[in-house]
Amino acid sequence: MFNEQLLKQASSLQGLALAPEQSVWISANAGTGKTEVLTRRMLALLLSDPTLEPRQVLALTFTKAGAAEMAARLPARLTKWAALDDAALVAR
Repeated sequence: MFNEQLLKQASSLQGLALAPEQSVWISANAGTGKTEVLTRRMLALLLSDPTLEPRQVLALTFTKAGAAEMAARLPARLTKWAALDDAALVAR
């Protein structure tokens, strides 16, 4: 459900990076959406396997700023989703 929505929102190449069943390497110029793709990938991974714990997922960034941005985006996205009613959540 969530994975399908995440894939629909991504470009075709970004969609490939979101596939939770494979490891990926994301490399692109600044400002191209790497942090957003990594954030979506983390969410897709966590939502695809209810037994998976966040501490079991590794995401590396080139800069501390990128890591901080991703660390801020994950809980922000989850907090936003937690506040939605069921219909709005399914629509996302």
